[in-house]
Amino acid sequence: MSAVTQTLRRILIVDDNPVDRRLVTHELTREFSDLDIREVADLASFEQTFAHETFDLIITDYELKWATGLDILHRIKEDDPLMPVVMFTDSGSQEIAVEAMKAGLDDYVLKSPKHLIRLSQAVRSSWENAQIRRQANELDSRQRFLLNQLEVGVFRANQDGQLIEVNEGFLRLLGLSSLEAAKDFFHKNFEFDAVDRLQSGRNQWEQQVQCPNGQKIWIQVNEALTVQSRKSVIDGLVSDITDKKEASLSLQRFNLKLEARVQKRTAQLERSNHQLQSINEELELLAYSLSHDLRTPIRQINSFVTLLQDALGPVTNVEIQSYLQRIFSLTNQANCMITDLLEYSRTGRTKMQYGTVDMSQTVQAAQQQMIEENPDRQITWNIDPLPNTQGDSTMLKRVWQNLMNNAVKYTRTQKQAVISIGSHETEDRVIFSIQDNGVGFDEQFTDRLFAPFQRLHQKDEFEGSGIGLASVKRIIHRHGGKIWASGSVGTGATIYFSLPKD
Repeated sequence: MSAVTQTLRRILIVDDNPVDRRLVTHELTREFSDLDIREVADLASFEQTFAHETFDLIITDYELKWATGLDILHRIKEDDPLMPVVMFTDSGSQEIAVEAMKAGLDDYVLKSPKHLIRLSQAVRSSWENAQIRRQANELDSRQRFLLNQLEVGVFRANQDGQLIEVNEGFLRLLGLSSLEAAKDFFHKNFEFDAVDRLQSGRNQWEQQVQCPNGQKIWIQVNEALTVQSRKSVIDGLVSDITDKKEASLSLQRFNLKLEARVQKRTAQLERSNHQLQSINEELELLAYSLSHDLRTPIRQINSFVTLLQDALGPVTNVEIQSYLQRIFSLTNQANCMITDLLEYSRTGRTKMQYGTVDMSQTVQAAQQQMIEENPDRQITWNIDPLPNTQGDSTMLKRVWQNLMNNAVKYTRTQKQAVISIGSHETEDRVIFSIQDNGVGFDEQFTDRLFAPFQRLHQKDEFEGSGIGLASVKRIIHRHGGKIWASGSVGTGATIYFSLPKD
């Protein structure tokens, strides 16, 4: 029976939070039958249990009151380098995750309800991978033992690289039939600079050679400079290290894939945490602003003002007429703000529908809308071809509509407005930009640019509620991207946003 088919029997949980320990125990007992689970919550219990009992796998938290997950990991690997370890945590940076993986961590799972279901899968895959490693380690030990029992190639050559003699093991190792065949093979395949190599302290080297039967193997050569009858000769041993080389290359590929997977998972985790934090902060503001259902009292105010006008009849007093118009204007403004705020809230709650988005077509449609809404404006549009991207087409359409509407609005003081749209790519992202020659802004207030209800211009200069760019920021963050701006007063502004390529 292979090691991979062995059953997972005993698990040690290292966590000082009893709730988390119960969650782990409950999840694992549902997935694995006849599982013996031990729990430890402090250093003394851990040391005592780990020293006197054996386990198939260990699950540890990262943030313990008395240690870190890395400390526990190092302690475990000092005793048993092949012991599978899974970290179940709600903290830790990308650097810590990479360091832990390099130190031998098999997997890590985030402490959250939506990630908890992955714990059993992580435990199972870590257990199976550990069995594969143990089996490989046993095979490697057995192979080393057998190689020590087998004959190795032995040769003697002069300082000019001419082969003098070989043993039978040399011939068998390389598939040669005679000493003459060995001399020819030696001359064609061995890079012979042994004297210089040995004098520089390098008495061992490796090389890939092709045997007469066409098979390519890796050999390791150990050489020594000796004196025979007052003549210096080179004595050497040749061994086949093909399996070792292939295992080393496989390990390198595995480590590269593992590190890439850790970086990708950590990046996804950071994006998710950032999105969650932003949404929570903004929802608090939303809940506060709409706590008393603002729409109803505003409609009532409008109704009462209308009744008041009807009761007063024709108003000849200019001051009274001004007051009534102000009330109407303010209630309409408040109603627009509530509408924008509800739309802003929806951008954070609407389920995203991912697909391929034709950004050039999306921008062209928004441009046509701007032209139809502003028939009297003189606007020069400079739009480069844009790459497709992955995202929610409806949301990204709203992004371009908001950004292009802002550019049109803030360039209306210019006789000839110029709006330019383009993009460029980095290794893993596409960066889009929209530039205008409008009124611009003071860069010391950039942080306010994308905040809800924050305006950098007076309402009597430019209309708006201050929600548009905040909605754009939320949409871009939900796509795993970033948004920023540059500009100066009187010379225009440029808005940039990036989206992941995958």
